[in-house]
Amino acid sequence: MKKVLLLAGVAALVSANANAFNLEREVKPYIGADYTYSNVEYKTTGYSLPHSYNSLGANIGAKLGEYFGPEFYYQQSFKRTTHTADKKVKNRFFSYGMDLMGYLPLGCEGMFNGLASVGFGDYNVKTSFRGHSNDTNKIGYRAGLGLQYNMTDNWSARIMGRYSYVGTR
Repeated sequence: MKKVLLLAGVAALVSANANAFNLEREVKPYIGADYTYSNVEYKTTGYSLPHSYNSLGANIGAKLGEYFGPEFYYQQSFKRTTHTADKKVKNRFFSYGMDLMGYLPLGCEGMFNGLASVGFGDYNVKTSFRGHSNDTNKIGYRAGLGLQYNMTDNWSARIMGRYSYVGTR
């Protein structure tokens, strides 16, 4: 295995030396900020919890070539309080993870891109009621589709819909 990694490293150096992979042109790092609206479906709860959350997030990634790249994210919801007949329930969640992004240029001289993502995240849900608290941590997967508008080489805006499955109660 070590020999394979050594040969792969040597091949990468040789190809970079021959300008087969132009690092400045082919790798485009970026950072971003997200507003996220989440609609959560709770399966079997004994009490009514809020189903929608507003959260803020940050992401960092790199576009490798024209068609794909990795993206790392962090997302934190605002605290929600629900009053039921006999108790006050507070809950919030945060998540972090990685997505593999796919880009499809849609004409207009590269102004629009179709987006697709698939990835995973570590989801942490904190719930407290009547002086008790519950902290649930699960790994979940996510997939998404969207559209990106490239205003300039350095600025873009996107809208995405994502489905996340965590499998927790």
